[in-house]
Amino acid sequence: MFVLLLACTDTDSGAVATLEPTATLDSESETALTASWTTDTPADAVIEYGGDDAYGKTVTGWSSEDGLQHMVVLAGLAAGFEWHWRAVSTGAEVEVSEDQLFLPTRAPAEIPELTVSGAFDGLVLAPLLGGGTFVAMYDGEGRVSWWRKVSDEQVTLSQARLSLDGRSVLAMGDDPAQEGPEVALLSYPVAGGDATVTPLGVAHHDFIELAEGGYATIQFDIRPYEGQDVQGDALVTVDGEGAITTVWSTWDERQPGNLDQYPIVEGVGPNWTHMNSLALHEGVYWLSSYQLQCLFLVDAGTRRLVGQVGGADGNVLLNGSDGFGPQHTPIPTEDGFLLFNNRPLDAMPLWSEAVEFTLDMGKREFARRSSYDAGRSVFTAAYGNVEPLPGGGQFIAWGSAGRLTVLDGDGAATWEAATPLGSAFGFAHPIAELSGVP
Repeated sequence: MFVLLLACTDTDSGAVATLEPTATLDSESETALTASWTTDTPADAVIEYGGDDAYGKTVTGWSSEDGLQHMVVLAGLAAGFEWHWRAVSTGAEVEVSEDQLFLPTRAPAEIPELTVSGAFDGLVLAPLLGGGTFVAMYDGEGRVSWWRKVSDEQVTLSQARLSLDGRSVLAMGDDPAQEGPEVALLSYPVAGGDATVTPLGVAHHDFIELAEGGYATIQFDIRPYEGQDVQGDALVTVDGEGAITTVWSTWDERQPGNLDQYPIVEGVGPNWTHMNSLALHEGVYWLSSYQLQCLFLVDAGTRRLVGQVGGADGNVLLNGSDGFGPQHTPIPTEDGFLLFNNRPLDAMPLWSEAVEFTLDMGKREFARRSSYDAGRSVFTAAYGNVEPLPGGGQFIAWGSAGRLTVLDGDGAATWEAATPLGSAFGFAHPIAELSGVP
């Protein structure tokens, strides 16, 4: 761990006292700085930072119960650039450190910068698929601002999310302690430190962190059917100790039917449901089945199916002529849902789109409200997600196509980013800001 001791002098006229913080850089990537200091009287903990000594931005961190000990994490800043910062505490008196410099270390060459047009005032968290496997953050100019190496090899890394408390990056990848299909949730503290590993068993594609603790994810549920092993899926929860509880399975509701219509998974058999994403909204889980081209809505309390949106035997039906095909990542909204939709593979030309649907569970119907398809110029063979942005607009990640798009409230693209050829994203997410709490 690299430690930088900071000497301080008065920064303004005699109106303020002088702080003497200690700064520690994380040992994994040196892209996060933790500043700590003490005050003689109770105060808060703030770092002011920016591209010069005018600063312009602030981040608030942790203070002890008595208000005398303070720590703030500064992270998410573009690597390879000098950033000015100073510690500030306001209580009975204002205390300020002198101007300091933070130079986050440049990312490894395997993590590409993005080609960007337009403006986006935020960060993007993405699992990267390309030489080696990383989870990384980018700023609005396409510059790498934080990363962790998950593996030297090209391994499965489909999903990464910021923890609910904003202090860790959660990545779903191959379990480092196991061989075979088992995966784990890897929790990387933003401020640095060893990852916490939670085994998820034969989970795949997606997970969400639960407010009450633990996680929900999708697991393979393989059962014999008509003389063959068939790959279905189950919704499960996983507590902090790794104990797995099944909430619901596709086998609870139906049988696969004609097995000839499903692709074969080597060593397993027909791939029946192919669940690829989930969400939890107002006590209802939303599960996306790529193969059945439908959404299953499962009540978290009763563990019963409350609706099937779309699909051949759905009970929430399309109002109109334009629904969805093989889809990903349903995101419930106030009166509907967002969906990343792909054209069926037998429909040419192939293209992908971000779609907003209305949903009326009373009438048990849904209808298309709007969509964005980038001029029908992008097809995403794997992953792909869309989600709303605070204040309006949408964020679209085109998955394996290696592109990102931000739309304003009118549906116009205001920011585009792309990886070089040979790189791609798993499910990627916008981050408004990082927590300053270690």
